[in-house]
Amino acid sequence: MNIIEIARVAMRSLAANKMRSGLTMLGIVIGVAAVIALVALGSGTQAQVTEQFESLGSNLLTISSGAISFRGMSLGAASAQSLTNYDVKAIAQLATSVSAIAPQYSVNAQVVYGNKNTQTTVLGVTPDYLTVRNFQVESGRFIDSLDLTNQDKVAVLGATVAEDLFGETLLDPLGKTIKINRQNYQIVGLLASKGLGGFQNLDDQVFIPLSTAQIKFGGAGTTSLRAIDVQVVSTDKMEWAKAELTAILRASHGLAAGQSDDFTVFDQTQMVETVGEVVGIFTVLLGSIAAISLVVGGIGIMNIMLVSVTERTREIGIRKAVGAKRRDILAQFLAEAVVLSLLGGVIGILAGYSVAQVITPLLGGTRVLLSSSSVIMALSVSIGMGLFFGTYPASRAASLNPIDALRYE
Repeated sequence: MNIIEIARVAMRSLAANKMRSGLTMLGIVIGVAAVIALVALGSGTQAQVTEQFESLGSNLLTISSGAISFRGMSLGAASAQSLTNYDVKAIAQLATSVSAIAPQYSVNAQVVYGNKNTQTTVLGVTPDYLTVRNFQVESGRFIDSLDLTNQDKVAVLGATVAEDLFGETLLDPLGKTIKINRQNYQIVGLLASKGLGGFQNLDDQVFIPLSTAQIKFGGAGTTSLRAIDVQVVSTDKMEWAKAELTAILRASHGLAAGQSDDFTVFDQTQMVETVGEVVGIFTVLLGSIAAISLVVGGIGIMNIMLVSVTERTREIGIRKAVGAKRRDILAQFLAEAVVLSLLGGVIGILAGYSVAQVITPLLGGTRVLLSSSSVIMALSVSIGMGLFFGTYPASRAASLNPIDALRYE
């Protein structure tokens, strides 16, 4: 018998017991569907987080006050204010790998317009922030150098803040006056929507001149900064830039050789790798748990094939009596097991992707990403399950003595 004939016979045998075949496949379907859904959600989440961090800006390094560590990666500690305007000047004068610098001073504040109010992040920034952080102005303008010099009380709204304050009024926010912590600021610009950036809604922010923010929220004479964003001249100089910035800041802060840094320099690549590692671990863990049902499905295939061998003992005897060889019987029953598991795998892939699409809105719009490698893996595992758990029943059928099989009732 050739492969096509074996497959045809296998399909005919399975079709003769549709209900039993369907129930036998159920374990494979559930297992493959669970694994595919989890892998698709995990891969989509990882890709979405990566894009969000990349949207923060090109060749971006962020310097934060303080120094703590998480999973081997240093992160900034906002409680320690070690960065100042003098650090910005030192970087501008000494750093050769930097193309733009964007210091910032941030606070959480209440923003009010009329009877509308929202609690949001207010950032004191310079004009370079727009370029470094890859924002786009939708209307009006951004903070300019004259605003910094005059310490003007002007503001640029993110899309979410504009929606919260003006969404239902149909008013053009430009030129209107808002209150930030009970102080009047004139709106001079609106930013285009940017969405999430890492773990933060980048549209839920208000931007004012850095000099104004330092005086109004930090007090007269304040030169401290929450963070300094730096744009590196090219991607291949990121590590050199981190080393250069570390050396400049250590000298600026007067740190001796044995003292630890009181600041942190990190890039989004580190954060992406950490998030990807965490997401990957959870995906593998949940996928492994879901894969248990594949084993259960494989055991179900073996059980039903053993029942099939018992029911078809006389048929096996007739086939052997008319010339069927041991390998023909073995191939026939293995083919039935593989067809069962393969069909279950295909249905499971479709069901898993559908389930992932249904779950996505419940998880806040997480992307679903089904890769060809995961599909190939699922089909390969399904076929492997059929071969593994179908071998014993097929071997048992092929080993039957034709005379004893013909006598079987």
